[in-house]
Amino acid sequence: MKAYTLKENKDSGELHLFEGDMYPKDSEYKCNSKAKSICKKMDKSDSKENRFTCATEQEAREKIAKIGRKVCGTCVSHLYESY
Repeated sequence: MKAYTLKENKDSGELHLFEGDMYPKDSEYKCNSKAKSICKKMDKSDSKENRFTCATEQEAREKIAKIGRKVCGTCVSHLYESY
């Protein structure tokens, strides 16, 4: 299952979405995230803090909607793609 983490860039303050995977560990679920954000404009190493971690697609949509314009629009649009 996909997992989403929202990270804050330590220099610009912009928020970028990282995609990863959920996996079971010690009777609960943990998640990981890729080295680059969905838009490819932020490296994981440039992160100051996480706004949220291990969110499902729907949870990520809801949390980002509350945060607003500080979140990268390219990253957000990935959550609304139709395949």
